[in-house]
Amino acid sequence: MVEATGSNQTAKATTTKLTFNASTGSLFATLITFGTTDSITAAGSTQGTATALTTSINNVTTTAASTGVLLPAAIAGYRVVIRNGGASALNVYPNTSATINAGSVNVAYSLVAGGCIEFVAMNTTKWYTLNSTYS
Repeated sequence: MVEATGSNQTAKATTTKLTFNASTGSLFATLITFGTTDSITAAGSTQGTATALTTSINNVTTTAASTGVLLPAAIAGYRVVIRNGGASALNVYPNTSATINAGSVNVAYSLVAGGCIEFVAMNTTKWYTLNSTYS
């Protein structure tokens, strides 16, 4: 959607993907903010209980053993950077029915403590890792 604002009619682009959840019968928007989130605490020990990421750059500072974060629903071209500033490895889960690299569907990628990595969505079901650094 492009909307005109102000007296010069400057265009401002906004993108929203609508998703239908057949089990609940609801329509919802999948949106990622192109910004940063600092001081994220990893949670849960499964894909369904992990902390959901909502921005493109994320600094996870608290990681207890076996806790994780959840990537947003994949849309081709999405890029998400995650830094694990915690003391334990961080489980990075793809969103439902997706994969990371050559992993199985819904299985987490383990990011070592001190690591920083970029995830790129190639389509609606596949995330790949790029540009990793480790301390």
